[in-house]
Amino acid sequence: MRRLLVPIAIALTVASISGSAMASTLRVRLDPNDSRSNLDIHKVITNLSDTTMYLRLKSWERFKAREMRVNWAFELDTLGTRDFDREVVIRRGVRGIVCYVWNAHFAHLIGHRDATRPDPKSAACHLPRAWFGHIDRAVRFQAVAVSRRAGLTDKAPDRGVYRWI
Repeated sequence: MRRLLVPIAIALTVASISGSAMASTLRVRLDPNDSRSNLDIHKVITNLSDTTMYLRLKSWERFKAREMRVNWAFELDTLGTRDFDREVVIRRGVRGIVCYVWNAHFAHLIGHRDATRPDPKSAACHLPRAWFGHIDRAVRFQAVAVSRRAGLTDKAPDRGVYRWI
């Protein structure tokens, strides 16, 4: 019986690891170090579940919330119309970093949530999927860094848009 127990435990471990990896829709995209800003986009990380849209940007350098002088934004085409209809803005708030979701067509605020800091180089938004209407995983989007003084400082990807959140 003991001889049988070890192979069964190994098989269950392998099955649980491979099953959870296949179920994940987490996508990580890299962007070159092409801006002088300390908030130059390095990684764009997205995930879409049945209830939550997860959006995260990671910079090349560490930053503190009070040092965030550049807004990060995700421009999303959730309707498939070639126009960006939703915008998620990640910016410094009074007590930390906040994620705002806007309807881009009407400049209407849909909602906001406090951002999380998974590490000293990142800010992440955990947002209700319902704020984005009916969406597929085929959402087209781009991530941008915008300075209030200098305008656009970085764009990911540098050309075109990403597909599939």
